[in-house]
Formats: sequence, C-alpha cells, structure tokens
Amino acid sequence: MLIYLNLGILMFISSMFLMILLMKFLVLKLKVFIEIELMKMSGLNFSVMLYFDYKTLMFMMVVLLISSMIIFYSIEYIFFDLYSIRFIYILMLFVFSMLFMIVGQNLLMILLGWDGLGLISYCLVVYYNSWGSYFSGMLTILTNRLGDIGLLLTISMMSMMGDWSYLLMNFNMINLCMVMFIMLGAFTKSAQVPFSSWLPMAMAAPTPISSLVHSSTLVTAGVYLLIRIKALVFFNYKFKLFMLFLGLMTMFFSGMIASFENDFKKVIALSTLSQLGIMMITLILGLSTLSFFHLIIHAMFKSLLFMCAGLILHSMNNNQDVRSLGGMSKMLLLTMIFFHCSNLALCGYPFLSGFYSKDLILEFSIFNNLNFLVLLLFYISISFTVIYTFRLIYYSIFNLFNFNSCWFCYDSKIMNFSMIFMFLYSVVGGSLFSWMVFDSLLLVVLDNSLKMFLNYIIFLSSFIGMFLYILSKFNLFKILSIFIFMKNMWFMNNFSSGLSQNFLKLGDEMYLNLDKGWFEKSVKDMLFIIYINFMKMEKFIFMLMINIFFFFFFMLIIL
Repeated sequence: MLIYLNLGILMFISSMFLMILLMKFLVLKLKVFIEIELMKMSGLNFSVMLYFDYKTLMFMMVVLLISSMIIFYSIEYIFFDLYSIRFIYILMLFVFSMLFMIVGQNLLMILLGWDGLGLISYCLVVYYNSWGSYFSGMLTILTNRLGDIGLLLTISMMSMMGDWSYLLMNFNMINLCMVMFIMLGAFTKSAQVPFSSWLPMAMAAPTPISSLVHSSTLVTAGVYLLIRIKALVFFNYKFKLFMLFLGLMTMFFSGMIASFENDFKKVIALSTLSQLGIMMITLILGLSTLSFFHLIIHAMFKSLLFMCAGLILHSMNNNQDVRSLGGMSKMLLLTMIFFHCSNLALCGYPFLSGFYSKDLILEFSIFNNLNFLVLLLFYISISFTVIYTFRLIYYSIFNLFNFNSCWFCYDSKIMNFSMIFMFLYSVVGGSLFSWMVFDSLLLVVLDNSLKMFLNYIIFLSSFIGMFLYILSKFNLFKILSIFIFMKNMWFMNNFSSGLSQNFLKLGDEMYLNLDKGWFEKSVKDMLFIIYINFMKMEKFIFMLMINIFFFFFFMLIIL
C-alpha cells in the first residue's frame, strides 16, 4: 500500500501548489495560453492548446484534493482486494483524463480527455465481476458513447473552419446543428433527462470511485464544458427554453424518486442528479459563475457524503438498505457527524458551504423572467432535496439497528483522516470560495417576507421528510404500482435498455442472416468469380495490346 500513500501525498502537494498559483491568478487576473504546434495538413492546424485561468486552476485543485483524499481512503477500503494495484492505476488514468479535459482549449483535446473518462469509467464500473456490474457498465458506456458521437460531429463541422478552438469562434460561424451536437454530448455526460438512467447504475463501481465520479470528475464534465462555451451555445431563446425544461425535469424526477428509494447509495446518486439539474438551470439562466461556484461547493460535500456512505456500507458488510441504518451514531460517532454535516450542506442549511451557493441561486431565480409554473416547479424540486435528505437522516438517527444482532461497527482512523479535510471544506468552503470566485459584491435586495420564504422551504421540507419516514413505518409505501414506477425511474431504465436492446437484436439478426448465412457465401463466391474473370480479361487485353504493338512495329520496319 506504499504506492497509495506516495500517490496520495503527491496529489495533495500538487493541489496545494495549484491553490497558491490560483491566488496569483486571482490577484493579477491572469489568463495564460500555451500552444504547441504539431503539424499542418490541408489547412488544418493540429496543435496542443492549453488554457489556464482561475476557473481552470480552481477546478484542477479541487479534483486533485478530492483524488488525494480518496486515495488515502482507499488504503483500507481496498486493503484485502487481490487487484489493488490495478485499481490505483485505473484510478490515476481516470484523474489524468479529467485534468486533460479541464485544461484543453480546443475540442480535439477535450475529446481525448472526454473519451478517456468514458472508457475508463466502464473499467471501473465493471471492477467487481458480476452480471449486474456488466449490465451497468454496458449501459454507462453506450450512453456516454452517444454523447461522444455528438462531440465528434461537432469536431467534423468545425474542421471546415480550419481550427477547433472554441474561443476563436463567433456567432456567425456556428449553426443550430453544431449547438445541438454539443448539447447532446453535455447532456449524456451529465446524465440529464432523457439520459439519466446510467447514473444510478454506475453505483456498481467501488465506493471510492463513486465518490470521485459523482463529485468532481465524470458527471461534472458536461456542465464544465457548457460553462466554457456558454456564449456560443445559449444564443437561441427557444433552445434555452427547451434546455430549461429538461433541466427542470431532471431535478423534479430525481428528487421524487430519491424520496421513495430504499437503496442507500442510489439515494446519494439521485441527489447528484438533482444537483446537476440545478447547475444546468443556473447556467441556462445566464448565471455561469454561480453555476461554477455551486459545482465546486457540491464537489466538496458530495465527496464527503460518499466517503461516509462507503464507511457505513463497509462496516455493515455492503448492506445498502436504508432501513438497516438505525442507531449508527452509537457505533460510528465521528462518521455520522461528518455524514449529517454533508447532508445539511446538501440541503443548503444556513452557513454551511451549500448555503452560499444555493441561497444565491434561489434569490437570483426570483429576478429572472420565469413564469409562475417554471418557478413553482423549480422550488418544488429544491424542496425534494431537503425531503429525501432528512428522510435519510431520520432513518440513521431514530430508526432501530435492523442488521445482524451480533454485528459490530467501528470507525476507521485512516478513512476518518481522509474525511477531515473534506469536512472542513464542507463547513467553511462556501465562504472561502465565494471570496475567490466573485470578484465583486453580489447584492440581492429582497424584502423580509421573500427572504424568510426561502428559509421556510428548508424547514417545511424537513418536516415532510419526517412525515415520509413515519409513513414508511405503516407500510404505506407498498402500493405496488407507485413503488415499481419510482423504482424504475419513471420507466426510464426500460426506455434506455429496451431501445438499445432492439438495436442489438437487429444487429444480431443481420449478423446471422448476412454474415453467417447465404449472403456471405454467395457474395464471397460471386466476388471471387468476378475477380477471376476480371484477371482473365485483363490478361487478354494485355496480350492484345502487345500483339498490336509488335504488329505496328514490324509494319514500320517493313515500310
């Protein structure tokens, strides 16, 4: 496990170095371009172009910090695994792919990191050898490849302009098809409706990987790409309305499903889906800096939330039923403190890190030109976040310990050490990063009733979460139709798997009937016969031309 320790220390030192560099960039307001020209061919300039500003450095710092803590966390989590060396190699490739995608300035470089994230995520999802992991991994990679196709088509369209740099483009160069392809890539990578089913399925990966994927790497790549090219994407008003509708649907349906879900890890995965919807809506409303701020803050407390969940599941022999979590505070005191703190930060509880981003988002949403129905749906979706979070808190505090009576759970010093840094950022990270991200004062003027209304939403939703916890005691969740509807994510799993299943069956039938059937035999023999006849004809024509040549040659000699 020495390699885990060395890599963790190296990444932690790198994150601290990037934090110092970030301060310099913020004070001097620097932006650095590094371009290494490789070759020129047919009017296209193939170059490695890197772009550094405060957003790039801040995101890289957060990714490296979370990765270092997860590597420390994995020392004990993967201690008895036979393939622990393979695990750390795949994990490092995953982190480097994300860093490559962050610093890339043209779409060709972004595609390299983008494809690396998709392919390596498949290796991580199928890390545990089981049929469920294979199915989850296949659904994950097929959905992500659909978005990769959109990015490839965008690159092919940009090749006609002679360069793949998105910063050098203007509104006259882009068209609606290019924007749609970019949005397809971003929405599949960030699991927006209707491509949301792969995100809970990706929970088949080990918990340290889930902590990294759901906090700062794979699912945030799509949002980060849209933040970078926001001016080129959201120029069409009708297109923005359509994207706003999809973001609202993502928030609403993920929050509703999480309120009825009993799988511990899936509740946290659906909370990630809900927060991605908030980031997307904030970005569509024109608040790109605020969306990036929420992305950074969310990465901090969500990584802590997954670390706590991993330790709880590790202590309970991988039992993921939320109804077995009662009385955990007596055995895992420090872990449950971290767990409840990250949950409250997720809710936007006052003066924790999530409050500084969520409260600003709620306040700015009032001043946008949104109709009442959209605003109502947005606030209901926000309240669902508090509902399923407090339902989880009530289960872990007030419920009885419904696991093996001879089982003993205990805190892990190594795992708790890695949680301490994330706990500090979950508490003070909001105020710390708000001073860095916002270079000017964001002044929002609200009267007392509107300001208190935002706080009333949190407290009222917490009581609704307690009400759902009480309802579960009376077995009112056993209405089979509602339970199946929520369990299958509004039947979106059937849509994703069924759609791909039909295409796979069609491909299998074509393979059996064409490649393995009479068509292969007949076409192969027919092509062989045509080739032989063509060679004979070519030989005949060649001999005829030689005879004609010698005929004219001798005729010239005689004459």
